[in-house]
Amino acid sequence: MDNVTEIVALLRKQSELELQILNGHGLAIATERELEATCRRLVEHPQALNAVLQTARAMRRTPDAVSARDVAVWSCSA
Repeated sequence: MDNVTEIVALLRKQSELELQILNGHGLAIATERELEATCRRLVEHPQALNAVLQTARAMRRTPDAVSARDVAVWSCSA
């Protein structure tokens, strides 16, 4: 469950960073580097990432709108 919590936080961070880049807020190079680092950390836990993505799809939400609790509840009911 710790990995799922980390993945949820990383997905939210990824979404925020992408919005910063799109909206031109902050330093683009630093933001892009932070986004790349976030993406690398996401792929370190493929099972947790997959669980979050499947939960988001099942709940018809974006991955950054899913909580670790949602994943736990959905995985128990699936």
